[in-house]
Amino acid sequence: MATASHMSLLLLLALFTLTPSTTLAASPNPNLLNLHQLLQLLGFPPGLIPDPVDSFTITPAGLLPPTFDFTVRFKEACYVKYVYLNYYAPVFTGKITFGKISGMIGHKDQFPTGEWVDMYDVTAKGEKLYFTFATANVTYDRSLFEEVKTCTDGPTLPDHSNKFISNELISQLPITAE
Repeated sequence: MATASHMSLLLLLALFTLTPSTTLAASPNPNLLNLHQLLQLLGFPPGLIPDPVDSFTITPAGLLPPTFDFTVRFKEACYVKYVYLNYYAPVFTGKITFGKISGMIGHKDQFPTGEWVDMYDVTAKGEKLYFTFATANVTYDRSLFEEVKTCTDGPTLPDHSNKFISNELISQLPITAE
């Protein structure tokens, strides 16, 4: 028997397979999903991505499992504190499926050392969120991300990512800090 979340995901999939790409503004039509509702339908807490989002685009990328490419646009570079200070570039991209966000580009966390570290993946399992960074894997309670926080504008950080090494290969490095 299908659960409510599976039914919602199937409905969402049906909606997006009818159109090749969907773009939603920060204050969308009340009949359309906003970004934070979409996060919840896909198994994440609504505050995983802060406000104000200027717009976001989702495009179907695969059927099994239902996977979407996404682009989130902020008016400017965005800073918000969860456990550590987080940075979102004006354009933040990745792939999302139920319980997994992967291949993220444009999101960094400032570790206690002061170093800005690229975040690549987030996996939701039960009450925990598992984050994969370029240099570490970290686990947090999902309750830390239930509230949708508001960004503070700031300078754009330089992108020092190596274009010749894929995020997927880096995220498989056996480095753990828990």
